[in-house]
Amino acid sequence: MTETEGSTIGLEDLATRWLAAETRSHGEPANSQFADEAAKLGEAYEAAVEAATQEELRLAWEAAAQLQAAEEIGGPAWADARRVSELLRTEYQAARAANDS
Repeated sequence: MTETEGSTIGLEDLATRWLAAETRSHGEPANSQFADEAAKLGEAYEAAVEAATQEELRLAWEAAAQLQAAEEIGGPAWADARRVSELLRTEYQAARAANDS
């Protein structure tokens, strides 16, 4: 495994954990532990995206899309995987647009 592959796996995993924490936090708004976890993961995700190269973002998006494709379309796991895939697609496109400017 190359260094780039390791970092994209981490980015995809971080995105998955952050979005899951956000869902838990919204499901139990009175639980401050869930809100704190979501906030910390959100900050870590933001820092990881800022540090990632355009290529790392593309690879993370592609990995997330492969995970989505492995799920049964329309099921809860597919919907969760799609959220991650779409998030990383958006991050990649934003980085690409910034580099094209």
